[in-house]
Amino acid sequence: MMVVVLGLAGCAGKFPVPDGSEDVNEKCFSSEAEMEAHVAEILPGMPEEHVLGVLCHKKENLVRLDRRDIRIALLGGDNQLFAGKSTNDDPELIDSLYGYRLNYKSVKRVHGFSSPIRIRTDESGFNYFVTLIFQDGVLYAKPILSGGVVDNTSSGTVFDALTPGSIVNRIFP
Repeated sequence: MMVVVLGLAGCAGKFPVPDGSEDVNEKCFSSEAEMEAHVAEILPGMPEEHVLGVLCHKKENLVRLDRRDIRIALLGGDNQLFAGKSTNDDPELIDSLYGYRLNYKSVKRVHGFSSPIRIRTDESGFNYFVTLIFQDGVLYAKPILSGGVVDNTSSGTVFDALTPGSIVNRIFP
């Protein structure tokens, strides 16, 4: 057992484990710059079909927003009222709005041992969200672009991954 630990210690920082990547809607755009340029073209008042055509052409690439998400996107909180609207008029306006969120993501992960028992994960790439709010088939407000560059490093021990739940999940998938 001691030989294994010493062997792994010599491989620290060099001994690779399987890497991974996560891509979402990678076929919608060729780059971050292209995505940002397309979002900049979209203006309030544009028809829904045109907006979707500029972004990704297919509604199945989008996540439908609920009323709470729409209120948070437009007002910054779920208990805020629209400016100039009374508590009687506000529900009527929010009920007339609907929206979608497009996730555009490409994150590469590299794993390796930073010590005999510590696994380090480096993530790099980008993760963007484009939020679109519509009313009566036209864009209600400018698209909201959030997210950005991903450059994270995390680490944990081998023992963190060896929980009873993870072992049972591996044995009985």
